[in-house]
Amino acid sequence: MERSKLRILRGLVNVSLISLVFGAILNLLTGILGNYYVLIIGALVVLITFYCYRRADSEAASSTSYYLWRYLPTLIFIAMPIIAYWYSRDTQWTLGEIIHAVQISCSFVLPILCLLYVERVLKNAQQ
Repeated sequence: MERSKLRILRGLVNVSLISLVFGAILNLLTGILGNYYVLIIGALVVLITFYCYRRADSEAASSTSYYLWRYLPTLIFIAMPIIAYWYSRDTQWTLGEIIHAVQISCSFVLPILCLLYVERVLKNAQQ
């Protein structure tokens, strides 16, 4: 595959990852915080994630710094809203809560992990 097509595919994966992270933050934290706070936090997270992705792109795919810049911010920004959401709940795990956990996993966590893998494969193919 041509390098230009690989760059376009990697860019699409990055946009998808950033939008999923933003969507997860909006979805999970809106009930805890006010709408304006969530929008501000979401915008800051998107900017930080974009910066980290740009830094990761300048590193080799096999280096430790690539993993730190690429995976750590994404996983932290996904884990933090999920942890905050679950700790803000006062009730025990009901069937509705279990279904909501499965929905979060299927809607955000699994697609993000798959896109991170696809991006890594595309980065290796580009080098």
